[in-house]
Amino acid sequence: FAMVWSQLISNLLKGCIDPNTGLPIEGSPFWSIYSVNIAFSLALGVFSIYVIFKTRQHIRERSGIPEKSCQGCEDCCCAFWCGCCTVTQMARQTAEYETYVAQCCSETGLPVSAPQLQFGGTEIV
Repeated sequence: FAMVWSQLISNLLKGCIDPNTGLPIEGSPFWSIYSVNIAFSLALGVFSIYVIFKTRQHIRERSGIPEKSCQGCEDCCCAFWCGCCTVTQMARQTAEYETYVAQCCSETGLPVSAPQLQFGGTEIV
């Protein structure tokens, strides 16, 4: 979705730029389109951080893993400062990659034969 959005905005903005000067055409909706793009990008970034934060918090609480630093805001700090590292950490915490080889394009990232992780009687898929 983000790639389609980016291409759409890029094409819209190109139509609002004077090819001779490279500047926005006066009276064109360039700044409106640009502002919407910035707002959407910001919202997408905040939403991504929120999803990573809440997922990490859930995994940590269900697994009984205490916070070690930044008491009360460790999950948020990890999601904000290094989201990709946090996602990798969550994947390693919720699967037995030592026992089962990771499988690309599967629903869980593991082979179908691998048992599903259980949290309090609830199957996590």
